[in-house]
Amino acid sequence: MTVRVYMPPVLRAVTGGKRELEAEGATLHDILVDLANKHPPLALHLFDEQGQVRRHILCIHASSAVRPCDFGLRRIESGDEITITNALAGG
Repeated sequence: MTVRVYMPPVLRAVTGGKRELEAEGATLHDILVDLANKHPPLALHLFDEQGQVRRHILCIHASSAVRPCDFGLRRIESGDEITITNALAGG
């Protein structure tokens, strides 16, 4: 399934300045893996040394914020749109 993925400004430097990319996969995790395979420098920002999605990565899908622990469970449909962002913390 092909989806459109919107990149935050901080990651556009490793995607050739592209604001949006296309990716394929059945789950949100699959989408991130596909993006990392197509744009290897992006992998360093999305995945840690153990191959796990970094904790600060947050995705918006179907108007819901999805945390990395749920990326493998979140089903993706062809034509969906995903926005990658960073989780914010602080007070």
